[in-house]
Amino acid sequence: MQIEIPERLKKLADLFPMPLYVVGGYLRNCLLGIAKEDIDICSSLKVEELEALLKGSEFKLKIKSKILGSALVCDGEREYEYTCFRRDIYPDNGSHMPESVEFVDDVKEDAKRRDFTCNALYYDIKGDKLLDFYNGVDDIKRKILRTVQTPDEVLSKDGVRILRMFRFECELNFKIDKQTYQSALKYCGNLRDVSGERVIYEIKRILHSPSKYPGYTKKNAYMKVLNQFNKASLWPIFKIDCPKIKFNMVKKVEHKSQGFLIDVIDTVNPFSISYYLNLILTESFGMSKKMTEQYINILSGYYEALNHQQNKPYFFKYYNNFPNIYMLLVCRNKYLANKYQFFYKYIISHKIVVSVKDLKITGEDIKKRYPSVKQSRYKPILESLLSDIFDGRLNNEKEELLQAVESKLKYL
Repeated sequence: MQIEIPERLKKLADLFPMPLYVVGGYLRNCLLGIAKEDIDICSSLKVEELEALLKGSEFKLKIKSKILGSALVCDGEREYEYTCFRRDIYPDNGSHMPESVEFVDDVKEDAKRRDFTCNALYYDIKGDKLLDFYNGVDDIKRKILRTVQTPDEVLSKDGVRILRMFRFECELNFKIDKQTYQSALKYCGNLRDVSGERVIYEIKRILHSPSKYPGYTKKNAYMKVLNQFNKASLWPIFKIDCPKIKFNMVKKVEHKSQGFLIDVIDTVNPFSISYYLNLILTESFGMSKKMTEQYINILSGYYEALNHQQNKPYFFKYYNNFPNIYMLLVCRNKYLANKYQFFYKYIISHKIVVSVKDLKITGEDIKKRYPSVKQSRYKPILESLLSDIFDGRLNNEKEELLQAVESKLKYL
């Protein structure tokens, strides 16, 4: 398969007094004949030197890290990830970030810091030649994931590389070299040192790997990795309270992350679903508070539907996320899914309010009409009015609601 280099990138390379290389995933995917990755480039120029070189040219530079020698070369809306040749020195705690770096001039020395042979290819743009120091082309043809140096050297100090290995196995439909796989299991404890944000990023990409390269990646490619995690009992590393997860919903639903969490909950059977989800999503996976709350609402709505919660309290809590809940529920119980879907559509067609914020009055209106009422009573009053509107006993009209407040004051 011919390696295609954009003409603008060739023009950038002409500005360099030394070779400029394309490196990594873009070249791998060219050889595989699948969708191309973003283009990563590298040379022996430090970012400060590159900044001076590009000054006054058509290309702009955004320095990301002078310490790591990384930057973005911008050509209009297109960006190329740039790194200077370097040697990485890692701490002994499995951290993804190198403890220090040494900038080097030799491209072969730079290749030593790469993870897998399929990602350690370099293409000299001006010289029009491919450099393959570790037989990466052959491994790509054989669809083998193999480390550039001994597996222990590559995987012993960087837990992220272990996660990347499993992700590439899914996305590329590659087989992991036996020694590489054994080394990954040997050093899987380093996964504890990977940030929660990076863990969830990699796990999400594993779960959604079939959509990475449509027509190339196998439909249920992620199951291979999930089964490997089960076999090696890796889940407790991520604070999931079971060595093995019984996978069912993840294979059925479109949103794999939600399906995965349902399988976790069904396996662990926690006392409180919301508490447990909050624990693993925030503490283990570093998910934002807003995203965590959305996941909790969707999955709580899924389980409460399975428990046949009544329509009014159900839609007061889950109306906004019901379309997502429905996509999960229909894969578990079509009858219940359609039952709740009927009422959801009824609410829409009849413009029934299901949230206090949609009422035609607010706490301020109550304050003006009934100044003696304590502010702490506003919320239960408004919720009671909302309930009456849902049941058809009141209309959502400001004056009618304000008159109804007086009757509520006797009881609330």
